[in-house]
Amino acid sequence: MCARGNTPQSVMVVIADGFEETDAVVLLSLLRQAGLCVKTVGLTNGLICSEHGVWIMPDMTIADLDRPTNTTSVGIVILPEGRQGLARLEADPRVHRLLRKVVAHRGQIVTSAAGMRVPRAAAIWDRQTGGAAEDQWMPVVLREPGQSPEALALDLIRRLKRPALV
Repeated sequence: MCARGNTPQSVMVVIADGFEETDAVVLLSLLRQAGLCVKTVGLTNGLICSEHGVWIMPDMTIADLDRPTNTTSVGIVILPEGRQGLARLEADPRVHRLLRKVVAHRGQIVTSAAGMRVPRAAAIWDRQTGGAAEDQWMPVVLREPGQSPEALALDLIRRLKRPALV
């Protein structure tokens, strides 16, 4: 469970029918075990079916994020693998709005090379790359080819638990 009043270290794992369950579940589990506030966000109400028939009930829907009472500050949005799931995320303008909002607040999107089509569809990648070299901040964190979900989770935990420089 997340503590009341989410911190900038909040993480969202956005899932749609066809997501890759190993990515989503391993990342979700390890990040929560590390004490981070992690929420699953589904495109629809109810259970969402993974690429291999595993059903997951998200913590919230993407529609919940548009409610005025939701003040969640998101540091990272994770887009799990899964061809069909990524295609659904790419086609959904609500996902585009979420990603643009997160990047506008200097949050990051974590995805693979295949998942890059989602930030591109949201018009994030091309607009944001101009100033990134100055301060080493990039809006998209690309998962290394062949990197396991466990290794990715440990990398994210290190990033998120790192003390802020003042």
